[in-house]
Amino acid sequence: MRSFMRFLLFTLAIVSWPSLANLDYDLQSQPQVSEAAQDLANRIDELPDPLFMNTADKRKVNILLSQVLRIQKQQIATFDQQLKTYREKNDAEQWFEVESSYITLNSLNVSKQYLLEQTTTANKERLTGFGPYGVTQFKQEWQLTQLNVEYLVYFQTRSFKALIKDIFISPVPVIWASLKVLFIYFGLVWWLSNGTRLIELFRINFLETKQSPPFWVRLIWYVSRAHRAIAWLIAITISLRILSSLPSLQHLIFLEIFTWWILGGSIAISFILEFAYRISRTSNNEVRALRLSSIRRYVWSFIVAGVIMQVSIRTLGKGTIYSWIYSALFFWFVLVTISVLRLWRAKVFEALEHITDRPVWVNWAVNRQNTFVLNIVATAIGAVWLMVYSFQHRIMALLSGFTLFSQALAYLFRIEVAKQSDLDKNQQNLVRIKGDQTFEYILPGSIDSELIDYAGDEVKQLSRYLMSDSPAICILSGERGVGSTTLLYTLLHKVSNAEPIYVSCPYAGYQELLCHLAVSIGLEEEATEIQILAHLRKSETTYLIAIDNAQRLVKPMVGGLSDLIRLTNLLRRSKKNHRIVMSIAKSSWRFVDRARGERLLFDLVCFLPRWTEKQVGELLTSRINTQLEKPLSFDGLVVPKQWDQDEMSEEERARQGFYRILWHYSDGNPTVALRFFRLSLNRNKETDQAVVRLFHVPEAQELENMPKPMLAVLRSIVQLEIASPEVLSECTQLSIAEITGILRYFESRGYIGWNEDKAKISDHWFRHITNVLDRQHLLVK
Repeated sequence: MRSFMRFLLFTLAIVSWPSLANLDYDLQSQPQVSEAAQDLANRIDELPDPLFMNTADKRKVNILLSQVLRIQKQQIATFDQQLKTYREKNDAEQWFEVESSYITLNSLNVSKQYLLEQTTTANKERLTGFGPYGVTQFKQEWQLTQLNVEYLVYFQTRSFKALIKDIFISPVPVIWASLKVLFIYFGLVWWLSNGTRLIELFRINFLETKQSPPFWVRLIWYVSRAHRAIAWLIAITISLRILSSLPSLQHLIFLEIFTWWILGGSIAISFILEFAYRISRTSNNEVRALRLSSIRRYVWSFIVAGVIMQVSIRTLGKGTIYSWIYSALFFWFVLVTISVLRLWRAKVFEALEHITDRPVWVNWAVNRQNTFVLNIVATAIGAVWLMVYSFQHRIMALLSGFTLFSQALAYLFRIEVAKQSDLDKNQQNLVRIKGDQTFEYILPGSIDSELIDYAGDEVKQLSRYLMSDSPAICILSGERGVGSTTLLYTLLHKVSNAEPIYVSCPYAGYQELLCHLAVSIGLEEEATEIQILAHLRKSETTYLIAIDNAQRLVKPMVGGLSDLIRLTNLLRRSKKNHRIVMSIAKSSWRFVDRARGERLLFDLVCFLPRWTEKQVGELLTSRINTQLEKPLSFDGLVVPKQWDQDEMSEEERARQGFYRILWHYSDGNPTVALRFFRLSLNRNKETDQAVVRLFHVPEAQELENMPKPMLAVLRSIVQLEIASPEVLSECTQLSIAEITGILRYFESRGYIGWNEDKAKISDHWFRHITNVLDRQHLLVK
């Protein structure tokens, strides 16, 4: 590393010489580093790597450093005398001596910088600090800086004279370089005149015509916000590179430092301000203005500091002057920070006033907001805490968008609430509300119930087929209770170019469904398939037929799809612009899909997603009866506090936490969530107030360990929705006696209920049973 730095500074010194064609001495007499400086450089190169230095090597570093400082002091005096002599004589021989001293001092600067980095911290502090040794070194480096400036003035004068001589000898290089710079200038002028128009065309063609443009398009659009500054930066940089290729103008390359820091800094400010404006989540113009003002102060300070530090490193290296400048700039940034804190003081404490739950040390800062001197410290404390507080909220909001994180969080919630509920001493005063009384507090669904924004993408997909004038047969599949019926009514309500018909498939199956369909289209109840088909073919009215609960046409056994195939063939042969949408439970559709594959063709198969936490919360809130004298209360329900709920009241926090638990347990099924919401209602015997407490989850380890034939019976009941023992025997290949015994076992534990002589999964155990079947890979929820 030190060899590279020495080579870099030595090269910078060499490229600063005037053209060889204008020198008064021959090629063999080029300026060289003095023998003493070269000897020191060689001895420094022999030092081992800093990681492998022993005590003797470190002692050698200190010795070499003292020698470098001594020789540098002598060489500065010599350089000063040589410049005075050159001012008097102004001849080539004396200029040769001046240049030799200049490159010798550059070599010594490189050696000094390396040794300062390797010496002890005490030595470095003594030589670069503000003590007597530091002041002495500062004076020495300041003198060297003055001499270097004088040298560069002379060098500049000789360079221009050499350039004039070169032009008279051969003007071709200068003319060629001028033409290239002129060509670059014409390109810059053209871009400045047409850049805005081209960028606007790019926006119209690539951004407005695409809903989700690729990343490179958005990146180009973002960069184009500073296209003028970027154009100037590129033009000036290329021009400097071209001009510095001339032997007498090679020193112009140093202007590239200022170009990149100043124009590059302007570009950086434009990007940062644009980025800060776009990600700003506040609509308060005052806060936005303060934010942009703070960014400008820091970025411009960084640009000025960068220019000063780069010039200092290029001229003297990292010595005493560099250390003093670094300290001054650090103090300057402290002042900038204080000024920024003074700008934000009012807004910081205004924001803190709206947050009640604050740490003790933040409360101390709030109490000192008007105290002289301490108000700056208090503002810094408040600002740091607000940033951490805001970061926590943003992280929680980001992670809450992932279902896995929300599910895990809700599971932890449920465990903590269950623990606190067991410790609640007031539980003995509560009695659970049962039966129809629960519907007084949690209203049942009706035609007037508030519709929750759900499955918007799925509705759009179905509408492309069902709202057109072309025939279509679509499948809508989702878990039982997820909202398929409501979605079908929504589609029927939207249609304008067809007559909507809703038919719910009866438990009896295909024949009963034909009776309902015949009546719906204006035929007699006893109409046959041929009559229904003829009516659909001859009818001048286009129908949109929604067949709900079509899973009742499916039996999970050999030949169990015959009814569904007959219905599909009937509707497909109508040869009119009739559109049909059938709702099939997801558990049954998996059987259809595996049994028929691609042979049973539909125009679209659309699967309904699970409800999100927000949607479940909106549904539960809409069903609470607020017209009662003593409406349902969440008071006393203790829920762990979360970062994304700091601004809520205690009752609202309890409500949202409880909704999260219901959403997690129901796995996004609104019907299950509503059922267990009603199971969570309790009445205080003393105050007669209805309150919410955590529901008791049905737990049965025996379900997990149940034999596969018994689980197969449960799966068949889930798929059939309602099943007789005879049908279960056909589906599972078990005898009637075995089926009867299994059903009696299920009934004794409450897993199933009876509808006349047919078994149905109990609503209370539905979620638990489906979870077990899903884990056993017997069912897809």
